[in-house]
Amino acid sequence: MAIQITQALGILHMTIERADRRNTITSDMFRTMTDALLDAATDPKVRVVLLKGHETVFSAGMDLEERMRSPEAITAAAERFFDVLRTFPKPIVAQVSGPAVGDAFTMLLYCDFVYCSTRALFSVPSVALALTPRFGTGYVMTAAAGYPKAAEKILLSEPISADEAEAMRLVTAVVEPDDLEMLVASKTARLAVLPPEAVAASKRLLRMARDAAIEAQSAEERSVFAERMASGEAKEAAAAFLEGRKPVFAPEE
Repeated sequence: MAIQITQALGILHMTIERADRRNTITSDMFRTMTDALLDAATDPKVRVVLLKGHETVFSAGMDLEERMRSPEAITAAAERFFDVLRTFPKPIVAQVSGPAVGDAFTMLLYCDFVYCSTRALFSVPSVALALTPRFGTGYVMTAAAGYPKAAEKILLSEPISADEAEAMRLVTAVVEPDDLEMLVASKTARLAVLPPEAVAASKRLLRMARDAAIEAQSAEERSVFAERMASGEAKEAAAAFLEGRKPVFAPEE
């Protein structure tokens, strides 16, 4: 099972377990997480969701091989997942011990608390792949870090260290690897005993303006992303990936 779902003491544990493929996420995995969140949203026994990856890698994002084989299916599964994640009414805590790339990084932007170790690394490589950021990534990053820093990381496809992510207000806290699990355990335990209706109402109020803005631009994001997927640049990036070489985007002399 590439997504492990367990529940105890008011906490739903959702763990990405596909370390042999760098925890890349398939359409089936997106659907499993979507179903788990939909069930948790109405289950009074669930007070908080804890999202985790492997200790060496949180997730390298969407499974690119499946995206090349069945782009429509995996895109539809991802879109549904992010719609449910963004509107999930209960608190979500993320525990990040390693790299989170692409759609996996975007997942973290919709968590209410992101605790990571000093070994965490983040990346939005969409431009390097001849694509565009989606699911509100650009909006959330700009709102948190300001346009100049968000542009630097998105347009240049530059990685973001754990300390940079904290300075950019993209994560809640950065701690040493040995301290991460204990910190997350204390925060999730605290959330599990707070009044759930008050927590949910407060989360909704905190996110009202952001969610409205993301909904307003989501149609444009999807349209532009579809155009980019069909572009010559994206085909070159995909071919380079399959052939194990660097893509060539340089202008002709």
